[in-house]
Amino acid sequence: MHDITHPPLTLPTAVEGLLIGVTGMDFESVRRGWLLLKHVVWSAQELLPSSQEAEIFNLHGHCHGLAFHDLYPPTRVCLTKGCPNQRDCNNVATLSDPVKYQAVRFTLGFGALPVHSTSTYCRQCHRRYHHNYVVHKDSDSRIYYGGVPDTVQAASHFFIDSQVLEVFANAKVFGWCVMNQIF
Repeated sequence: MHDITHPPLTLPTAVEGLLIGVTGMDFESVRRGWLLLKHVVWSAQELLPSSQEAEIFNLHGHCHGLAFHDLYPPTRVCLTKGCPNQRDCNNVATLSDPVKYQAVRFTLGFGALPVHSTSTYCRQCHRRYHHNYVVHKDSDSRIYYGGVPDTVQAASHFFIDSQVLEVFANAKVFGWCVMNQIF
């Protein structure tokens, strides 16, 4: 189990490599910067970067296995009632054994992005948690999370943001209205 309410003492090697590439700082400066700013960074609100910043992130992150808008399961704890790894809060990660693969995510604001989709596993009840669904080890059946997802998995390596799907749906409706001269 891993406590995610507090920042790690050191950054993962991949994140350090990304920061070195993006900022041009040396290894020691990145480490010192993290020691000084980790609590500020850890508690900061998420910022929406520009298209150029996302491109720079992907340029320097790709060789370290990082990509802008990577996909993860919506939970860090097992959701199965009665499982020892089930928790009421998401502060302590009980899922482990991450599996990562490359995919493409189609977004409205950033276009097509190379991403990584990561799934995690519950060693107690043997369920693998994916971005949109859960699968038990002994089954091929997917159990989808409740609600409408922000990103839909269209194929094994393709994800489409719901905003893009809304544009497609609206274009289809307007096209149908024009073809049938319904104004």
